[in-house]
Amino acid sequence: MPTYRSILTALIFVLTLSLFHVVHAEDGHNHHQISDFIEGKHYHRITPAVPTNVEEGKVEVMEIFWYGCPHCFEFEPFITAWKESMPAEASFDRMPAVLNRGWVAHARAYYALETMGELERIHPIFFEAIHTQGRRLRDVESMARFLSQHDVDADKFKNAYNSMYVETKIKRSDQIVRQYGASSVPQVIINGKYRTSARDAGGFDNVIHIIDMLIAKEATAVATATSE
Repeated sequence: MPTYRSILTALIFVLTLSLFHVVHAEDGHNHHQISDFIEGKHYHRITPAVPTNVEEGKVEVMEIFWYGCPHCFEFEPFITAWKESMPAEASFDRMPAVLNRGWVAHARAYYALETMGELERIHPIFFEAIHTQGRRLRDVESMARFLSQHDVDADKFKNAYNSMYVETKIKRSDQIVRQYGASSVPQVIINGKYRTSARDAGGFDNVIHIIDMLIAKEATAVATATSE
């Protein structure tokens, strides 16, 4: 017959185990310590490294995304919050991917808005329209009509959308994304040397931790090289 003490011990064990599972189920992320992140598993080295276009001493952080991607939309609050308090040595930018022909229209819209000085204002609005309002923004006409509702000149947008500048940016984006070895979105590229994603890192929180870890690593390497 089990004793009172053994029954109580077993009960405490079961309750503790149950609480552990509840906490982790509600959290919904696989958390790691910084020391747990492994190159080749949680992030990957890009060989050869892709040259960056940032000022000397800065570490480039490049987000690769597509407006139509629900996972990119889910990642947006994480990367936006990170941007607001990113390390001083970091420089952040985005690049729309054109991994298939259906993504080109959104990439053109991104660069057209950039040339018009409207990108930062419209970027979150565009995402919201597609993923929370169900807007089918798949061609220049539908996008121009939508943007005109947000004080963007429709004719100027269409001219920019079809400009040689935007065409050049699209070709350049396609080339660089292929050099990064990115075959899905969203992915984050750190200093042209490493790429990571939620799938590799084990969640969006961990992507942010890896970004910070690799920024620190690259900043230290730059400082060491400069002092030699």
